[in-house]
Amino acid sequence: MRRIILILAIGLFLLPASSAYAQGGSITVEVFGISEIEGQISIGLHKDEASFPNKGEVFMGAKVKVTGNTISYTFRDVPYGTYAVGLYHDSNSNGKLDRNLMGIPTEGYAFSNNRFGIFGKPPKFKAASFELKGNRTIQITVKY
Repeated sequence: MRRIILILAIGLFLLPASSAYAQGGSITVEVFGISEIEGQISIGLHKDEASFPNKGEVFMGAKVKVTGNTISYTFRDVPYGTYAVGLYHDSNSNGKLDRNLMGIPTEGYAFSNNRFGIFGKPPKFKAASFELKGNRTIQITVKY
């Protein structure tokens, strides 16, 4: 009986350390080159090709009010792994990335690693992805 209690006590002692490790780190997204001080920046954190950048639900997302030519947002408790960020400047706050008749974005947008596709298309997940193994800051410049 004492042995069982000792094992449980050790397990409970180690539980907070293992759960803190499992939570992962943080990703701070610093956005530069915002041309208009209005609206919001919509940021999506994606964990795989299946959702990147607008094929499905984001793993984590945020909308940040534009208050200057740069903004910053931190995603916390992100499990370690591979991620990519896609964002757009919703300057008119209508909740979507506006496009012209040819499908090319008319509002600013950007992706992690500052990668872009052609004709307004997003890059592949692999090109925009990065590894999270602790706390990380990424810098992204908006393209208009």
